[in-house]
Amino acid sequence: MTFEGGRPGSVEVHADYTFVYPVVKPGGDEVARTIVRRRLTTVLYDPARYRVTTGKLALLRFDSRFGNTACEVYDGLLHPRFDSDPSAPHTAGELVDPYERRTWPDQEEGCPALSRT
Repeated sequence: MTFEGGRPGSVEVHADYTFVYPVVKPGGDEVARTIVRRRLTTVLYDPARYRVTTGKLALLRFDSRFGNTACEVYDGLLHPRFDSDPSAPHTAGELVDPYERRTWPDQEEGCPALSRT
């Protein structure tokens, strides 16, 4: 987490976290990982300058990137790929390291191909 001055009378708070979800295949003991990276920018406004609710953050931006999940399914759930699955989720583009912190992976079309899970 970091923070910096935003518009006059405000402070922006940036959070960038990677969550790793271990999942077990139903009916078995095979384990896979789904990786979710989330970026969030919130802002604290000076109540002397802005009409705000004291103690509340305002959301400026929210981004997510997902790895090892079926990207074409939009039901709010993660659908991990297991090595024993005959049909893996579609992957496209260059290999992406989901634990790389210096860049934000491009995920416009399909699922990225992960270099490791």
